Amino acid sequence: MDRYALIADLKSKIAGSGAEGAPGAGVIPLGAEAASILPGGGLRKGALHEVVAAAYRDMGAATGFAAALAAAAMRHSARPVLWCEAARPPFDMGRLYGVGLAAFGLDPARLIIALPPSDTDCLWIMEEALRARAFAAVLGEVDGRSAALTLSATRRLQLAAEETETPALIFTGHGKAAASVAVTRWHVAAGPSEARAGVEADERLPGAPRWSLSLVRSRGGQPGAWLAQWNAEAAEFSFAPLQAEGEAGLAAEERGRLVPFMQAG
Repeated sequence: MDRYALIADLKSKIAGSGAEGAPGAGVIPLGAEAASILPGGGLRKGALHEVVAAAYRDMGAATGFAAALAAAAMRHSARPVLWCEAARPPFDMGRLYGVGLAAFGLDPARLIIALPPSDTDCLWIMEEALRARAFAAVLGEVDGRSAALTLSATRRLQLAAEETETPALIFTGHGKAAASVAVTRWHVAAGPSEARAGVEADERLPGAPRWSLSLVRSRGGQPGAWLAQWNAEAAEFSFAPLQAEGEAGLAAEERGRLVPFMQAG
């Protein structure tokens, strides 16, 4: 175990000595491998987390990663998830699709979708929803280039998340980094999926979702980059070191096939 993994493990044990002695108190478990990467052993509940697509062509993949994080939050709570969806560029790749979201472990029956008319409205809805203590997680889509997305706005989300121990997820599209106080920031690109067992290679059916994932900000932790795979049934990630450049991601023309959770129109 390297020193960063050792420090993360010690932080996880310290965090686990909190309320009622429950392991990983105050975090959403994302699997044993994630426990050695994230401070406290999982995704912090009372915090703002940012998801960014590596490029416009990765918007679908980043949406899937956000869905996986929301599914993990839903798994450990009886409450629904609120998703504030945008139809404006760069979020113009189609509407969320319940059947596809279910494949990521996100129960459509426990998903509430809001359609705020502007980025300012989206941020206001997120803050009010966090303070309501009614959701397992609150997720919003706001372009990172938006004038509404300021340090002050994200600080209010962070304070509301801390106050209610509710995770806030903000998907900021691609390109310019947002002005944000997010505790974690994830850069997401599509990754090559393993073939499904028992499926002929020429059928080219993807297996479990995979991403070329970079944790570029981790307050109290260590950034890193991995090829991450999502197990929706167990609600856990597995991580492997990224391969040489050109091997970690799919060809641009293949990335569009990895958007089964969105519906055109």
